Amino acid sequence: MHPMNDTSSAALPTRGSATVEVAGSADDVYAYLTDLDRLPTLSPENQRCEFLNDATAVEVGVRFRGYNKSGDYEWHADCEVTTADPAKAFAYVVPPEFEHATTWAYDIEATGANSCRVTESFDAPMLALPDVYPGTIEGRCENLEKACRITMENLKAAFSD
Repeated sequence: MHPMNDTSSAALPTRGSATVEVAGSADDVYAYLTDLDRLPTLSPENQRCEFLNDATAVEVGVRFRGYNKSGDYEWHADCEVTTADPAKAFAYVVPPEFEHATTWAYDIEATGANSCRVTESFDAPMLALPDVYPGTIEGRCENLEKACRITMENLKAAFSD
C-alpha cells in the first residue's frame, strides 16, 4: 500500500492495490497480463480491449482502448502503455494526456522458477477531486480496490488449473 500524501481525514483515497502469489513463471504471467484478449477475463469491469493505431503488441507508447461496464454503466477509455518490462512490470495511464489520469500497474516479482508475486495497483488522483467525474462516485476507490482483489484472484486461478 502506498502512503497517502495528505493525512487529513478529509482527504479522499486515491490509491489501492492487491497482491497474490501465482503458480506461474514471471514470463508467463507477464505474457498473460499483456495479452489484450486475456486481460479482460481477469477484471470485473473490463469487457474487452483493442489496440489503437495499428499496434499489435504491448510496448511503451502503444495505445489501446478498454471497454468497461460497472452495474448498468458502460464506457470506454483510451489507455497508453507507460511501462512494458517483460517478466517484471506493466503499466498504463488512462486517459492519456489528462493531468489527473489514473495509472494502473502490475508488478511481478519472481519467487521461484514457476512462481511469482503479482501486485496490481492504481493511483487515481481524480478520485480526490469531487467535482471531477468519477470523483463524484461515492466509494469508487473502495470499488476499484475490490476490483484489484478480484482481478488478482482471477489471475491466480488462471494459473492453478
